[in-house]
This record gives sequence, C-alpha cells and structure tokens, in this order.
Amino acid sequence: MQRFVKRRFPVLALVVLAVIAGFGPDETEAHKWVTSRYTYNDDIFQILRDRCGHCHVEGGPAPMGLMTWNDGPNSTVPWGASIRQLVIDEQMPPWYADPTGPAVRGGRGLSAIESDKLLTWVTGGTPQGNPDAVLPEVKYRSAWSGGPPDVEVPMETEYTMAAGTREEAKEFSIATSLSEPRWLKAVDLLPGAPAIVRNALISLEGGPVLAVWVPGDDLVAAPSGAAFRLPAGAKLRIEIHYKKQWQTEGQAITDRSTVGLYFTDPPISGRPIGSLAVAPPAVSENDSEQSFEPFTGELSSNSRVVALRPSLDRVYGSLSIEAVTPAGTRVPLLKLRMPRPEWRRRYWLAAPADLPAGTRIEVTRTPPPAHVDLVGADVMKTYPLQVALEFVPLD
Repeated sequence: MQRFVKRRFPVLALVVLAVIAGFGPDETEAHKWVTSRYTYNDDIFQILRDRCGHCHVEGGPAPMGLMTWNDGPNSTVPWGASIRQLVIDEQMPPWYADPTGPAVRGGRGLSAIESDKLLTWVTGGTPQGNPDAVLPEVKYRSAWSGGPPDVEVPMETEYTMAAGTREEAKEFSIATSLSEPRWLKAVDLLPGAPAIVRNALISLEGGPVLAVWVPGDDLVAAPSGAAFRLPAGAKLRIEIHYKKQWQTEGQAITDRSTVGLYFTDPPISGRPIGSLAVAPPAVSENDSEQSFEPFTGELSSNSRVVALRPSLDRVYGSLSIEAVTPAGTRVPLLKLRMPRPEWRRRYWLAAPADLPAGTRIEVTRTPPPAHVDLVGADVMKTYPLQVALEFVPLD
C-alpha cells in the first residue's frame, strides 16, 4: 500500500497542474475556493480603514494602498499573502504595546478579533461580498492630527533626497525665534513629502526629546501637570529617517517638513519632564552572542513616571519594564510584543506611576521566534539599546 501511494501522488499532482493550466486568469479567479465567512465590503474594509488607512492609501508613506478590494493600484487582494505573514509576525500595524500589560495611550494595534477576521479572509479566498456596496473613499490626510498647533516652525531650507538614494537619516536645526520661554504639552510633525518621511525624532537642541513621530499615529499630549520647557530663542534638532518605496525609487524628491508646537500652562511644580536612561552594560566587540540578561537603572528622587521611550538595537520577542520599589513591590510599567527597532515610539502611560527614590527600573527582553522575518530590522542598528524613563519630579 505504501508503494502504491508514492507512485500515485505524482500522477495526481500532474492532473492538478494540468487542470489549473487549463484555466485562464478569469477562470482561475472564478474557480477560487472561498471558505471565509468574512468579506471585504462587510468586514475587512472597516478594519483596514481604521487601522491602516492613515498610511496604506494613495499618496501615503506606505508602499501600497489597501482601500479597495481588487480594483486599481490600491487593491488589497494582490497583497493577501503579505498581509497574512505580517499579521502572523505581528509586524503590522507597527504598534507593539501588549494588551496584557499596563495600558498606554494612543495606538492602532489590531485586536484579537480583527486579526482573526483578516487571517480568515486572506486564507479563505478574499471574497468581495456585495458587489453593489458603495464604500467611502479614503484619501491621505495631509493635516495636523491634533488640530492646528499654536506655532508652526518649518525647516529652514528644503532638502532633496537624491535620485540614487533609497534610504538615509538626516539631521536639521530649526530656530523657533520665540521671544519668551514657553511650556509644551505636545510637538508634532507635518511632512512636506509624506511618501519618503518614514519617522522623526524632535529634540530641544542640547536638551530632551520632545517628540517621536511615526506616520499614522494620532498626537498624544503629555498628561496634566507634565510639560517640556522651551527656552526663549530655543533651537530644535530634527532627525528624519527618509525611505523611498518601490514607486519612488530613482526619483529625486524634495522635502520641507514643518514642526508644530502646542503650548500649555506652566506646571504647578515649575519643573519640566525629566529623563532617566536605562541601558545594558557595554558589550565587547568580540562577543558574538547577544545577551538577554535583565539590565537596570535607579531613580534618585521621588518621581511620577509618565512615559517610556525604548530605543532598540534589534527585533525582540518581548520587552518588559518593571519598577521594583525599595520595599520590594513590583510595579509593571510597560510590556511590548515583537517590537522592532525601525519603529521607535514614546509610550505615554494611561495611568502615571508614582515611585519613591531608590526604585530600581528593571528591563527584560526575549529573542524573537525563529520564523520571524528580520528584513529591514537593521535600519536602526547604529543606535544602542536603551530605555528612557520619563518622569515629573515630585520632590
């Protein structure tokens, strides 16, 4: 019986191939097996619009649009296999806050139900649903996500990304020209060339990081009582990561992005948001293997932790940050799943944590599963592994 099965399989394979070859493109599509109970028009479009429509839309920074079923250059169906893999690997949408950890503000991550619907749809024949349904048109939103800022500060000159350059990081200095000091609750970026501005880090020159900008994210302001101080005449330093997608390769593209400043009243304490950098011990260049030992830092004063800003050197399976008080109480601060270095973010805590002086901040991480695609993850390897703990002093 075993020999019969082995001899029979090649024959069946040839028959299947012959049948498939006998169909033209239209016939193959018509005979595609459909097992999904979800359809694009009834179930999938809303998920893609809400979770992906800020980037995966014509004119946006993503390499493809996903706002139509299978009609035109922004069709979803041709990308079904890619969607499946990216959802399984938890790469897209690029939001890594683990829902089982402490709550953070903002984010467009997929829920478990949404992931199940997408995977069922792409593996079950990608059906359209009611062909007469009229879906709303989704366009790229070139506007401030938090509404008009108090002050707009454009880059002082245009920057042109050369035709032969596909990816690069550039730094720019911008004068604010403020005649008096101000307090900031938020800072945003409006890209001049959305197709190539991948992400940005905005800092006070010689001072703290004011914003970590990622396309598609809504603006999240610092909580009440927390703010950054902007001195009179301050200069901003902007680090922009530019990247062309396949549609724009070989083109020279000019950008002149604008920074938006959102002011607030001075905090009662009169003290700005501070930062504690927590990093692992330096690793010798001769060490060939990555250590995953926990690393720690310590708060020197009573503090209200309002945000955490990880900067990663590689893809991790998980990254967890906990506070251990002098009394031994463990306070979870942040938990990330499958975080990637190319998507740096500031995670504002939904519930700021008040911690006493002497509290130890402990960072643990795990390697990614072996099957995870690491392509593109070397973009930020020039940055060392570090977690910035951002807080309001309570002393």
